[in-house]
Amino acid sequence: MRHNKRRTAGVLATILLAFSLVIAGCGDDESKEADNSQDVTAELGQPLDTTSKKVVAEYQGGKVTEGELNLYLNILQFLQPNVSFLLNNDEAKEQLVKQLIGERMVAAKVKDDESFAKQADKDMKEIENYLKSQSEEKSFDEILKERGFNKDQLREFLINGNKVSSYFEKQVKEEDLKKEYKRSDQFVNVKVQHILISTENRSEAESKKRAEEVKKKLDKGGDFKKLAKKYSDDPGSKNQGGVIEGLADQFVPEFAEAARTLPLNKLSDPIKTDYGYHVMKVTERKKLPYKEVKDQLKQDQLQKLYQSFVEKNVKLKKLELPKSESEQQ
Repeated sequence: MRHNKRRTAGVLATILLAFSLVIAGCGDDESKEADNSQDVTAELGQPLDTTSKKVVAEYQGGKVTEGELNLYLNILQFLQPNVSFLLNNDEAKEQLVKQLIGERMVAAKVKDDESFAKQADKDMKEIENYLKSQSEEKSFDEILKERGFNKDQLREFLINGNKVSSYFEKQVKEEDLKKEYKRSDQFVNVKVQHILISTENRSEAESKKRAEEVKKKLDKGGDFKKLAKKYSDDPGSKNQGGVIEGLADQFVPEFAEAARTLPLNKLSDPIKTDYGYHVMKVTERKKLPYKEVKDQLKQDQLQKLYQSFVEKNVKLKKLELPKSESEQQ
């Protein structure tokens, strides 16, 4: 019953600050579980042409050529493949142009320091090691060339990213993070028993009636585990007694709200979500300790600061977005 939060145009301006998380993810368990025989860049389309000198954007103090923008997009897609799905959306692409300009403006404010280059080299090595673990057939240089850029260009991208992060990290205060933690319900972990009656192959009326029948059986003392196995349409939990666990914010909105607010161990009336009707009971609810979520709070604050900077300071004098491949056909 979890849902993936879609990136909005505003959040696009934070991808650069999130690149370090993408790099860190290169070594996580989920990445290692991927098919090692598959080319890690196979799902990406052809890289964008980086040779065009056509000016696509002008701003106070500079301009962006189509080649420069495409180089930036090639690297972003390499580090964060989800960017690929946004390139046919003009609003999203405009935000990416502003992001590139915002990065330039912030990086220019930061004094050069060898620590930025050292961190970039470390990140480069982690990326290279990850790619080697996924494919032994191609060298690091060959993979980057296929994606439309080289080591020097990637290194410069990472150095600028480190400068941007450094600039905004100095503005983040510990007391502000603690205040945000206290007022936020983002980090509430819940354990829930639920039975889903799906509307996929039933009418809403039929699903609701079936859910109400299940609720009556539970009210009369029915065994939750047995009823979940018999009635639930959630394959991920029906054989585990209907139990699911995680941060409340990870679930679809109506389910999340109930998970945060229902009295513990009290059976709910049927709750409607996009998946159908849920009869649920919250058995555990606790807020994660500050120390466990501090990094996420900090990342969220950095993203907000960067987004605010872009909105206030990046004013386009000219914008002529290059056509996508689908528009050119």
